[in-house]
Amino acid sequence: MTTAAKGTWLSAEEAGFLTAGPGRAAETVLARLIDQGLLRVSRDGQVSAVHQDGQGATTSVEARMLSFARTSIQFDALVLATRNCTEVAQLYRQLLSRGLMRVPRRSHGSWWFSLVVAGVAVVLGFFSPVFLIAAVIALGFFGWQYGNGPITKAGREALGQVKASDRVHVVALYGFDGKVRGKDVGELFDFPRRVVRTVPRKPARARRGSIWNGGGGGSWSSCGSSGCGSGSSCGGGSSCGGGGGGD
Repeated sequence: MTTAAKGTWLSAEEAGFLTAGPGRAAETVLARLIDQGLLRVSRDGQVSAVHQDGQGATTSVEARMLSFARTSIQFDALVLATRNCTEVAQLYRQLLSRGLMRVPRRSHGSWWFSLVVAGVAVVLGFFSPVFLIAAVIALGFFGWQYGNGPITKAGREALGQVKASDRVHVVALYGFDGKVRGKDVGELFDFPRRVVRTVPRKPARARRGSIWNGGGGGSWSSCGSSGCGSGSSCGGGSSCGGGGGGD
């Protein structure tokens, strides 16, 4: 567990989720299970569980991933399957309930107009104070129209305390396909570059107000609110499993 600001505790998978969504949480769980010797990865990227009974799992997400790996499964397919599972959706709901995340509000296309009105009202406020009140109202409306992201202030503060203290937390913060001090993260696990590159990278720019997946690709804006939260297996056709264009 990782201690965060104001007594908030984050597990590595929670830190991964806050960093880049459910795909990164899945990558983090994969890293930890490899680190604990519960999963083995071949040079061609096939992942398999060391035990067939889920032995060694400490969280529900770990147990789910180990169940997926009872038969050999490709590295990226394991990340995608785990990203889409009910247990990761539950992790999202837990972060919501703790006030570390929120359902994002999509920005309105005319937000710039409110900003212009506020600017004009500030200028006119030099001549009549009543316009300063109008400026405050316009700025408030601008803030509402501009939308917000999925991470709350408390979530950002908590995540800011997480350090890359071991290779599992390095994956949580940077992903298998990331770099730390110019070195590929995958090298910490002796993975060939071709294996870690199968996990899609996050988009260069994410639309404000949307929730994008930083590992494993695809949209996760519906997770916890529909398909994944209803007890389904969250497979490829569910609202949390669609997309695939991600990172």
